Amino acid sequence: MIFHEYSLIFFTVFAQTAVGAYLLVSARALVKGHDEEQINSYKVPMFFLWAIMGLGFLFSTTHLGSPLRAFNAFNQLGTAWLSNEVFFGAAFFAVGGLQWLLSVLKKGGAGIQKLLMVVAMVLGAIFMHAMVSVYMIDTVPTWFNIYTPMSFVMTMVVAGLLLSQLVIVSADDTRFSVDRNIMMIAVIAVAASLVVTMGKANLLGDIQTSVVKASELVDGLGMYLGVQVALLMAGLLIWALPMINKSTVNPINLTVALVLVLASELIGRALFYSTHMTYGL
Repeated sequence: MIFHEYSLIFFTVFAQTAVGAYLLVSARALVKGHDEEQINSYKVPMFFLWAIMGLGFLFSTTHLGSPLRAFNAFNQLGTAWLSNEVFFGAAFFAVGGLQWLLSVLKKGGAGIQKLLMVVAMVLGAIFMHAMVSVYMIDTVPTWFNIYTPMSFVMTMVVAGLLLSQLVIVSADDTRFSVDRNIMMIAVIAVAASLVVTMGKANLLGDIQTSVVKASELVDGLGMYLGVQVALLMAGLLIWALPMINKSTVNPINLTVALVLVLASELIGRALFYSTHMTYGL
């Protein structure tokens, strides 16, 4: 069963998707110089971004033996990557959530909200760095390689870009239309994600101990990889349909595409945890 670590699977994928989308949406608002009215117009679609982030944290608590002891994760802040991950993840959620709350209440003005956006973006980037570092364990050869940070970043880029576009379209941003540049970025990102997936699969075939080969840790590994790739390609196709049909972008096809892409990412992350192994016996 590849979903035995479902708590961490959903937490990491949802958190990376939410952070990636927040970075892109906030960067766009800052670059385009959105005023308070434009920032406030994003309050409803941004709720769903924070809901995804909240679900990720909710799943993470189910990984604890006792959720009431969650604060113990802060005990080694600054010296342990897990503590750093929890702290900066919570800080990103708090600061970004505060900015969203101000937009809902129409308080603070554009200046304060933009300042909070910048702080949240920095915290989000540190959160992602800490998350990657948690899994760079030199005694786990299937994780201690370039493909771990690359796969985490590709989740941020692909799923985050798609979610950010859904947020923008749902906010009815009148300055947003079918942008060939965005689709080109999406195609390049998906292609890069496929390269990372195939590279990691090839690497698994080369990793083995005296007991087991990494490629034999998951029954039907090839089938799961095939489903992962098929879902990702289907998501890209539906994502690109407005440009292919020369029609307007709408939240429906973007939502369907996001569901397919997230399903692909969840399978990929499940395989990541299922191929955990250590050197030695």
